[in-house]
Amino acid sequence: MLLANLAMEATGPVCFRNQPVPQELVLELLNHAVWAPNDGLREPWRFIFVDHRNADRMVGLQEPAPAYLIVVMKEEADRYKREEDFAAVSCLMQNLELLAPEKGLGIRRTLNEWRYDRQRAGTFGVLGNEWIAGVLELGYAEQVPGRPAADSRPELRFELL
Repeated sequence: MLLANLAMEATGPVCFRNQPVPQELVLELLNHAVWAPNDGLREPWRFIFVDHRNADRMVGLQEPAPAYLIVVMKEEADRYKREEDFAAVSCLMQNLELLAPEKGLGIRRTLNEWRYDRQRAGTFGVLGNEWIAGVLELGYAEQVPGRPAADSRPELRFELL
């Protein structure tokens, strides 16, 4: 499989089937996705899995999905480490998005405003020295007619100096 094709498959689905996402599957994918670059091997991430039994806690915060993965990051005092850690966590989320289609799983990555609300984040178990780097909506993709074709990507523009 070509990486370019894989990247197009990994774009989040429009909607999900009403089918539970097994925690074991998410753990299996995470065990591969954690191979993300990070100086000093700090591995600054932690994961909070919200499955279909607790999805009602996400109503009004996220779009409906069979499961959610809250990706939490340790908040470093050192700005350099904090930025590097966020880059590593972003790579991890991208790795997960690239791996998921192999198992038929779709992922929508979100960065909604509520993630900055410390009190609300605390209700999900986010600690005082952590913040939410992203919330992944997980599910098995529903086939949606009329979805834009992979060829409809925007044209990239750049200048050579």
